[in-house]
Parts: sequence; C-alpha cells; structure tokens
Amino acid sequence: MRKRPGDQTRDGNNRFTPNVEDAQLRAEAARLRAKGWTYTRIADELGYSSRSAAANAVKQVLAETAQDAGDEFRKVKHEELRMLTEVVWGILEREHIMVSNGRVVFLSDEPLKDPGPALAAASLLLRLNESGRKLDGADEPARVSVEAQQIGAEIASILDQLSGSRDDSTT
Repeated sequence: MRKRPGDQTRDGNNRFTPNVEDAQLRAEAARLRAKGWTYTRIADELGYSSRSAAANAVKQVLAETAQDAGDEFRKVKHEELRMLTEVVWGILEREHIMVSNGRVVFLSDEPLKDPGPALAAASLLLRLNESGRKLDGADEPARVSVEAQQIGAEIASILDQLSGSRDDSTT
C-alpha cells in the first residue's frame, strides 16, 4: 500500500517518527497556502487524504516555525543577559570611593568607601536574574482554585459564628 502524505510512520514505542520527505511536503503545503491556495487544492495537488489533513500540515509548519523563532529569541536574550550580568559583577567586585563636589571624601586619612554603586549593581543583578527566570517561564504565577477560596470563606464564617455563640452564652 502506497504511503499518503500525512501518514506518519511510528517507531517501536508507537511514537511518530519525523522524516525528511514529510517535512518537505509540509513545507510545500505551507508555501502553497501562502500563495493563497485553498486547503482542498493543496490536498489535491500534494496527495493529502483530505482538506483537514492539508490544513494540519500547514498548522504543524507554522507551530514548528514559531517554536524555532521563539527558541532563537530566547537564545539571543539569554546572551544579552549573560553579558549584562558580567558587567554588573565587575561593578560589584570593584572598590568604590565616596566623592563629593568632585573631591574624594576621607575619613582618618583613608578614602571613605561608597557602597552606593555596589548596592545599585546588586539591585540590577536581581532584576537581571528575574528577567532570566521570566524568559525561561520559571516564575509561573501561583494558582489558587476558586473552590479553595470558597471553602476558606465558609470556614471563616463558621468560626465567626462559633465565636459569636460562645460570647452570647457567656453573658
């Protein structure tokens, strides 16, 4: 039996295995769609079993392209963050002296150390780390279910009633 476009082969673990011919065919389907071809026409031209099979091929190319672009973007941003972090660490490791009105400030014949640049660099380092975590998706928001909130409100209400009835019985 002849293999049709979109009929994917599976490995020993029943997972689909990518192959070059299918990838090239999906790319051609996307090129034809970009030219304005209908999915039905693409299916007929390239041998897909249906209009939806051609549409799925185009969607898969778009998803793969978006993933590749996203990966490249994250790679570039990680490199930028790495370079900025290197600069910030250089600031943190240097000794800074206090200057006022263009003159070094002394305390007992020793230049007074200025913690300001190191504190500013430390703050920037925290923000750079936060940006990296966001870029990787490590800072996912905490999720609290509505049911948990409702149960908490009900418990608080019951506790309020109990404490109110105790107050009434003691008077």
